[in-house]
Amino acid sequence: MRTDWKYRLVLAFQMGVLYTLAIWAMDYFSEAQEMDSLQSLLFRGLFFGITFSLVFPYLFNGLAGKVFAKMGTNINPMLEVMEKIEKEAPATLFKRLEGVGGKLFLTNKRVIFKSHQLNIQRGQTDIDFTSIIGIEKRMVNKWGNARLVIRTKAGKEYQLVVYEPELWKKEIYERITLQ
Repeated sequence: MRTDWKYRLVLAFQMGVLYTLAIWAMDYFSEAQEMDSLQSLLFRGLFFGITFSLVFPYLFNGLAGKVFAKMGTNINPMLEVMEKIEKEAPATLFKRLEGVGGKLFLTNKRVIFKSHQLNIQRGQTDIDFTSIIGIEKRMVNKWGNARLVIRTKAGKEYQLVVYEPELWKKEIYERITLQ
């Protein structure tokens, strides 16, 4: 999130106005006989805008970094006998409507995705090198965000977001051609 003060103040004003309008609309269209005063609505809108755009980001950046850093070190996949982790990185695996956060592992036998504990869908996803028939980097929007797409013989398609997808694609491709 951007941290410059001009952006934060504009965001505080916009969020305050939207919140005030939402509260007013709920009062106006509800069955209640009495509506809140304009002064009360403006105070709540100002309080919400300041809290949303100034306080929450500092709390989140300060606390979440520590929580997520510690959580990432606790993600360890279940490995087979004689299997070794050769590369790992934070990643997101898309399962239906959820982007499942966790870690992507490249071993000497397969690609493994292991989710962290804050997801609804948890667990480990294993993709053996022998089952992979295609791998590509797919652009998903005009801002340059790319997904790594792995297709298997069983017709499954795994869409992952990982830092440096081109490098992951190259390393996985090298391993599937050796099989």
